[in-house]
Amino acid sequence: MNTPRCLAVLLAWAILSTAPAFAFFWKKTEKADPNPSPAPASIFSSKHPVQSTQRAPMSLEKVTKLAKDGNAEAQSTLGQMYFYGEGGLKQDLKKAAMWYRRAADQGLPKAQFNIAVCYEAGYGVRQDSEQALEWYIRAADNNLMEAQVNAALTFAERKEFAKALHYFRLAAEADNLGAMRQVGIYLRDGKGTEADAVGAIRYFRRASLGGDAQSQLILADCYGKGFGVKQDYQEMLKWLWLAAENGSAEAQTRIGYCFAEGIGQARNPDLAFKWYQQAAQAGYAPALVALGNCYLTGAGTAQSHQQAFLNFKRAADLNDPLGQFSLGVCYALGRGVEKNPVSAFRWLERSARQGYALAQYNLGAYYEEGLGIAPDAAQAFAWYRAAAEQGNPKALGALGRCYLLGIGTEVNRQKARQHLLRAAEKGDLEAAEMLRTHLAQ
Repeated sequence: MNTPRCLAVLLAWAILSTAPAFAFFWKKTEKADPNPSPAPASIFSSKHPVQSTQRAPMSLEKVTKLAKDGNAEAQSTLGQMYFYGEGGLKQDLKKAAMWYRRAADQGLPKAQFNIAVCYEAGYGVRQDSEQALEWYIRAADNNLMEAQVNAALTFAERKEFAKALHYFRLAAEADNLGAMRQVGIYLRDGKGTEADAVGAIRYFRRASLGGDAQSQLILADCYGKGFGVKQDYQEMLKWLWLAAENGSAEAQTRIGYCFAEGIGQARNPDLAFKWYQQAAQAGYAPALVALGNCYLTGAGTAQSHQQAFLNFKRAADLNDPLGQFSLGVCYALGRGVEKNPVSAFRWLERSARQGYALAQYNLGAYYEEGLGIAPDAAQAFAWYRAAAEQGNPKALGALGRCYLLGIGTEVNRQKARQHLLRAAEKGDLEAAEMLRTHLAQ
């Protein structure tokens, strides 16, 4: 059975191996704030009505007369005035929706979009997602880019990916950079269509050249992994630098990682630290963890366990699982803070519940040893199994030991051998010794 001393050794090893390995990974698309700040490169169309950008000054009386006479532009303008309370009118969302609908019925694209927004959000009408989608589609088919984006996003939420891709393509042709990125992602991942690496690169490059930082990050990944292009670390770094210049904290952190590991350029811990520090100032959790590791090991800066603890704490408070794990290790080993097994357990548990395998393994050890929590063999077994399912060697070994000794489960020598063998194949010496000692054939 593991002892607290062995657990401490493992935790010490684990924290030294938590340098952020984010040089090459696909960034998952995130759902947008439904009311984002306007940005030309943003994929996410505003959930507010499209406003008339150029119209001659016109009195309320004249706008109202034209609207009542059936002029679609005037109806749309009057809807806008009621929606925002302009021109001396008191805001009235019901009247806004009424005039938008009248203009939409006449085929005015921006009014079709605006009534769709009203139906989606319940502005002046009963909320109706089906009506909203119907009007988005009408406006999108009338070549309104904002509607094409919203239709695509709606279909994506419904997992109707082929239809989503259709409207993303239309918006991309209208030079929406975020839509270009989405088309690239769909082609890369084979969503709504057959996978097409070359086509994906083409869209990522178009968006990247337009200044979309997220596309620049993805394109950097493609060059780092050799996906759809020949692997080229110099090209990878070029796109990372551009994304960093566009204010991407993630790109800044990745550049730091490249300096730390000597990827595509000479290893330079001092520059790595500076890049991590710049990204950390933006509150980017992976950079805070990386900065904490620099302070922990003295890489690029003076060693300071207290500063390591503070940066891990900031990352943990941002709900970053690696930050939570690293903070738990600090409490477990007394790094930058007094030892506190209860606090260690609490932070390890938070990380484990987010799926971080090392935290899951260590949480299992805490339950088995009764550190910071009452001993619970069944919980120990459950957390070892969770980490083992992710291929963690130590967890595979611990799970094999549980099956061998009946810890939290029934004895099963066949399963014990299976898990210990997998752990040994991954280099776990303790598992290899257990196989030789207890399960030699």
